[in-house]
Amino acid sequence: MRELESLRELALGLKERGYTLNVLKGGRPILKMGKDARPGLLSFIGPIEVKDLKGILEFLKD
Repeated sequence: MRELESLRELALGLKERGYTLNVLKGGRPILKMGKDARPGLLSFIGPIEVKDLKGILEFLKD
């Protein structure tokens, strides 16, 4: 749970400062955090947009 809270704090800090962070895996965007993120169903977590759930899971597994 601490990891999720840390990720949320990072995303909120990016948004407050007007920055967007895109996480890529193999040249494909898998996650967007900050100002330009459109969270959708995960809006309760913060400004974090999941672009490719399968890619994120593979990234975490590596």
